[in-house]
Amino acid sequence: MRRRLFQGAIGLLLFAAGITWFLKNYEQVEVEVEANIAEAVTTNPLIAAERFLLANGHPARSVSGRGLIEQLPPPSDTLIINNLFSSLSAEREQALLDWVKDGGHLFITPKKSWSKNENSGYGLLDKLGIHRHGSDFTFFGLSLDALADDESIRFRFPGIDAPLEAFFRNSTWLHSDNRPPDFSIPRGGLAGQGDAPEAPAEYHLVQLEQGKGRVTVTSDNLFLTNDLIGKHDHAWLLYHLTTNPGEIWLLYDKAMPSLWKLLVEQASPLLAAAALLLTLLLWYAMRRSGPLLEPVDNRRRDLIEHLEATSRFYRRNGETPSIARSTQELVLGLWQSQHSCLARMREQDQADWISDHSGLARDEVKLALFTDATNREQLIRQGQLIQLLRLRIHRG
Repeated sequence: MRRRLFQGAIGLLLFAAGITWFLKNYEQVEVEVEANIAEAVTTNPLIAAERFLLANGHPARSVSGRGLIEQLPPPSDTLIINNLFSSLSAEREQALLDWVKDGGHLFITPKKSWSKNENSGYGLLDKLGIHRHGSDFTFFGLSLDALADDESIRFRFPGIDAPLEAFFRNSTWLHSDNRPPDFSIPRGGLAGQGDAPEAPAEYHLVQLEQGKGRVTVTSDNLFLTNDLIGKHDHAWLLYHLTTNPGEIWLLYDKAMPSLWKLLVEQASPLLAAAALLLTLLLWYAMRRSGPLLEPVDNRRRDLIEHLEATSRFYRRNGETPSIARSTQELVLGLWQSQHSCLARMREQDQADWISDHSGLARDEVKLALFTDATNREQLIRQGQLIQLLRLRIHRG
């Protein structure tokens, strides 16, 4: 007991010495950290593109909301809309087209693809004859292209000798129905275009001249986002696409994504683990704890089945001669209760009388009521005859 107390005291002294040493050698210090850029990155997917344009002499500004759509900037400016609103009124869409014809540059990416029921879902794109096709389906935050490990594409840009390289989702593309684009990036790039002389029917980027201005439509705008703007030639491509002399406006949606989208993007491994755990729990709950039970037969068994079961029991216990004895006595007693004269007869006379009144031969009656079966075939025949005698009691 004293030894344990001594060990406890030594432990407490060592713990106190450690705390004292830590407090003497370390002190709490307050450090101020600039967090504005981190907050902007989480809410603005185009902040890196804005900083790049500013660093290269282009006046650029990121804004959110619909105020810029309601009150458009001067026609010398460029308006980049991260995800084009599908709920714009016809008046707003026409105002955007008029702004482009006056010299503005509209750079847009539609959110959804063309369908037979809703067409493109954008009256502005329907007027331009540009339709988006394909799907943005993702699995645990990964697109089909990421799952398939698709590589970036290479394409030509006017005025640049070497091909540029950029990433576009191969699962989405554009069609230009009204006329060939003034500039385009074909789906698949140089590899997808091949040596075909005709213009490609599918594009990742389409640019159309409209009056004094132009409209640029992309199948997706991942190359403009914070995660990818610094890869391949994405920044270089943005620099050459924004040539208007005025200011460049980057319009983004600041709305908070849904909880499911956040979970898919930020906690995909957790969701996968939860799905696997649920699958294992369901499998464990459905396991059986023993052999499968045979279906219960509720029908009433006939005499033959009872005799067969009885014979198996007696055969296992070495009592073969008495297998059907109780059944014989039961059926003979039923005949005697219906015909009292049988009770006063001898066994031979009983067999003769029952044979005359049941329609069975005398030997069959003797086998059924007064003989012990010696083999399986004789037992089966005996059971059949006993069954017939039980059914023909009233016949006599």
